[in-house]
Amino acid sequence: MTTQECDSRDRRIVENIRTLLQATPMLKQHASLLEISIEQSAVVIRGNLPTDAMKAELVPIIRRAGVLSQVNNRVLVAA
Repeated sequence: MTTQECDSRDRRIVENIRTLLQATPMLKQHASLLEISIEQSAVVIRGNLPTDAMKAELVPIIRRAGVLSQVNNRVLVAA
């Protein structure tokens, strides 16, 4: 796979995750505040959310987007 093909695939994965976050009522208003990237074949998500329940929803949503690789959930919960 060429670098261009990999970049295109990564963009599609990130877009799929963003679409699912926007479709999740609990996370919809916070989705735009989350940073999603692909780093060394892993999905990395960063940002802040107000509750642990919201943070716990992230990995299952990412899995529903078809991501089977490693997920690094680096989201912080605001106290």
